[in-house]
Amino acid sequence: MKKRKNKTNTSVFIGNYLDEKIIKERGLLAPNPAGSNRMWRLSKAVQTQGFLPYIISPACSARIKFNSKIIHPTHIVRKNGIIIVYAPALAIPYLSILFEFFSMSWIFLRLNFLRNIKLTILYCYYPSTIFVAFIAKILRIKIIEDLEDIVTPKASDWFSTSIMFAIQQSVGSFLMRTSIALSDLIIIPSSKFLFKKIESKSFLIVNGCIDVSGDTNLVFEDERINVLLAGMLDEEQGIGLYLQTLDIINREEKLSKKIRFDICGLSLNEEELKVSLEKFSNLDINYYGFVSSQEFNAILKKTHICLVLQNPTGRNSQQKTPSKGYEYMAFGKPIIVTAIGDYVNLPENVCFLIKDYLPSNIINILNEIKKESIVEIGENAKTFARANWGFENVGEKIINGLI
Repeated sequence: MKKRKNKTNTSVFIGNYLDEKIIKERGLLAPNPAGSNRMWRLSKAVQTQGFLPYIISPACSARIKFNSKIIHPTHIVRKNGIIIVYAPALAIPYLSILFEFFSMSWIFLRLNFLRNIKLTILYCYYPSTIFVAFIAKILRIKIIEDLEDIVTPKASDWFSTSIMFAIQQSVGSFLMRTSIALSDLIIIPSSKFLFKKIESKSFLIVNGCIDVSGDTNLVFEDERINVLLAGMLDEEQGIGLYLQTLDIINREEKLSKKIRFDICGLSLNEEELKVSLEKFSNLDINYYGFVSSQEFNAILKKTHICLVLQNPTGRNSQQKTPSKGYEYMAFGKPIIVTAIGDYVNLPENVCFLIKDYLPSNIINILNEIKKESIVEIGENAKTFARANWGFENVGEKIINGLI
């Protein structure tokens, strides 16, 4: 008997969604926590509008680990109402990228045969993602581009950096503009991302998209205030400013006894970072390295203040915006944030904005802050997040943006 198509409106997110299990199974080197969280959360937002949400992921990379079985089979998992389909992957480095075009297209077409796909969302602009977008366009399926990163090639790239980086920037720019041209709606995380190509299309600014339903009471187990830095631990995301701040606090007896520092995330120079942290003998520092989502949530639960320290004058200051700050606020955590993206437009009573990229500004805040004000600002942040970034709120905006 022929299987009938399910008539429920279906949304499909196309992007390299990864979890710890699939990374281990397929021998992938680089995790994608920020992108994976974004895809899952936007899928939850669309789900509130009556859609059956899918995520189709290649779960692949050019440097995938060789496996003697050659092809990793399709793998399907369900996570809190989201159906995640990991496409088949060729376990041969570099050739895996070519196979990805076939596997992603085949999964998408098969799903379209079984489900009533009304909406396809693209995460950024990977080559196979764009290829699937062309198929969706032919099938007259609405396309949304979730543009998390902006690529702006510079002529100086060909002289001051590696040739490979310059090529990546040029190809990335072409793919980005192609994805914008194919899309019916562009989602951007900050008004700083607006440029002529986007302004000529329908666009929607979605700063945060967060689950705001959880319990977020702040608990102080002792006299110290727990301060967290998490994410990509590099210069662009403020690791230099962070180390400068620790160096000063290490010499201030009163403040060093007031604060406990937690740090977790991915560092490309982890051993060097560990050596730098060991120098601060007067500080209470816990370095966790890269952790799972469950471990991160446990660390975040006991945190009182979170740091969001992207360099506002760095190369990526107009191209990327840190989404973790919105996540922290939804958890009821006050953030100390640099003047990046749309964080500069947040109300004064929901965060601490650093106008100058200097360690003294962070230290002044930590010196003056009291536990009562931490609780108050945390509650304000949670209320603001609930009003602006909850799944139902964001989902309604997305669907209305397509009408």
